[in-house]
Amino acid sequence: MKKFLTLLLFVSAVVSAQTKEYKHSLSGIKKIQIESGASLIVVAKNTNDLILKDNAFQHKGCNDCSGTHKHTHTKTHKEKTKGLTAIYPGGKDNTNGMGFSIKKEGTLLIVKDLKSNFQRHGVKLELPKSINLSIDAGNLGTLEIIGFTSEVEANTNVGKITMKDVTGPITAHSSVGPINIEFSKVSQSSPITVSTSVSEIDVAIPSSTKANLELKTNGTVYTNFDIEIPTKKGMKNVSGAKKITSAINNGGVKIKLKSSMGNIYLRKK
Repeated sequence: MKKFLTLLLFVSAVVSAQTKEYKHSLSGIKKIQIESGASLIVVAKNTNDLILKDNAFQHKGCNDCSGTHKHTHTKTHKEKTKGLTAIYPGGKDNTNGMGFSIKKEGTLLIVKDLKSNFQRHGVKLELPKSINLSIDAGNLGTLEIIGFTSEVEANTNVGKITMKDVTGPITAHSSVGPINIEFSKVSQSSPITVSTSVSEIDVAIPSSTKANLELKTNGTVYTNFDIEIPTKKGMKNVSGAKKITSAINNGGVKIKLKSSMGNIYLRKK
């Protein structure tokens, strides 16, 4: 029984550390600009607030731990920081110890992660599904963006970009990482541009989507849409051409997919 209670207390401490969060009202905000070098999960929810959740594992009492060292200071960390405030080169934390700076400029809200990639291993943000987003995951961060019906701009350097259940308009770029996007439907309001310098691009759109396609790569383009190119094993194999332009379903919004070296996959959802 004593062992069980000890285990229960340990689990409770871990859960408490993992569910730390901060809420910020989005009254008057039309667009959110997010800067972080961490792995970000950005999810559309039925909310009018920005909700930050730090999902990185931390021992209870260690609020600024990178997870890369032994926790010999765990018992005394609160005592050491009592009466002190953490400061960062990038600005002042105004999120109750979450390590973010939040600043409003007109209808734009700027959310800046003040911790390095080595200090923070995972952040989850919950936002209204119709809020416009601009997200930069820096050199090492990755992005997973789910459920938005708004305009989304996403940038990484090395990290992967994944989007699910989005409608666009979308602008996504990664220098090294792959990009995977699954549209629930495709907005006709503004062009969609997806690009990567090295890796592959995989995009799934509804079969009824009206679009003008521009597909450019030194690799190969594969699609099962009705494009005037010979069929190979049920998918269209496009080789040798640097750029392919074609309309699907009599044309519509422009969809531009570009990879300097990787393959491009455009598939029916």
